[in-house]
Amino acid sequence: MRSRADRGARFRSIAWGAALAAVLGCRSSPAPPARQEVIDIHVHLTEANAVAPLLAHMAKHHIDRAVVLASPDLTSGRGGSGLSGYRAGNELVLDATAAHRGKLIPFVTLDLGHDDLAYLAELRSRGACGVKLYQGHNLFHERPLDDPSHQAMWQALADQAIPVLLHANTVRYRSELEAVLRAFPDLRLVCAHLCGSRTDLARMESLMEAFPRLLVDTSHGSAGPATEGFASLERDRAQLLRLFSRWPERFLFGTDLVTSGLDPMSMELWDLQAESNMGLLKEDKFRFFRQTADQSARTIGTYQGLHLPPELLGPALGQNAARWLGACLR
Repeated sequence: MRSRADRGARFRSIAWGAALAAVLGCRSSPAPPARQEVIDIHVHLTEANAVAPLLAHMAKHHIDRAVVLASPDLTSGRGGSGLSGYRAGNELVLDATAAHRGKLIPFVTLDLGHDDLAYLAELRSRGACGVKLYQGHNLFHERPLDDPSHQAMWQALADQAIPVLLHANTVRYRSELEAVLRAFPDLRLVCAHLCGSRTDLARMESLMEAFPRLLVDTSHGSAGPATEGFASLERDRAQLLRLFSRWPERFLFGTDLVTSGLDPMSMELWDLQAESNMGLLKEDKFRFFRQTADQSARTIGTYQGLHLPPELLGPALGQNAARWLGACLR
């Protein structure tokens, strides 16, 4: 019969063996990494009844948060010209997102030369996280971006560290953008659509070299511009990969989704836009409209994506956006 001491030693041996097996098991079968948060920084919310479909769309495509942008009538598909209707767009975005601020982050828009700082303060007090500026787009370009009448607003945006998303046509207005960035180096500015340089990455690279705090988003919008952009980036894939490797902290994911149209066909286009903009970054291949010389109309085709490695993909999909948005996420 075993002594009590023998039985105790045997029990301790079994216990140590079980503990060691557990440790070794953990080493050989590590837990999968937590899923990276995905933030789409470029969504135009154009009607209040699009909130529920947008949230469902985000869940379907594993997008955790979206920056939702106020839009003038022209962008919303309501007609008009210039920035007409933009204040109504601000009201829509602030009201529609009020119950969903953990998911939908509201950005308002401003007329740089006409809005005063009191209006900006009011919008901020009602929950506006940041500002989307359209006046670098030729359809909204009434004055130069660096016009003296804009200086007070640029200064306020910089001083208050407000995130700014700017559409800038860098073919027409590059010098104006450069003047703003030189005058206000602390601006927390993202330049949309690879800073208007989807078909000329050298132009984007030279801007990023000159202004080390300048960020860019990767969004592609409607079928025509996106088709041209995706085709160009496919040809320049190696160059774009080099830029991601050089500046992994400066690229932010966006889709440029416009939420007008809630019919089944529009919902399919929403899906295609999310999958293609995500696919550009994540996948080896993705689908979107293509235009070829022998076709009179665009048809769905396949593009080669960047298939970014995790150390580049994680920052682009969410980490860089979280840093840019800062206190808006708390």
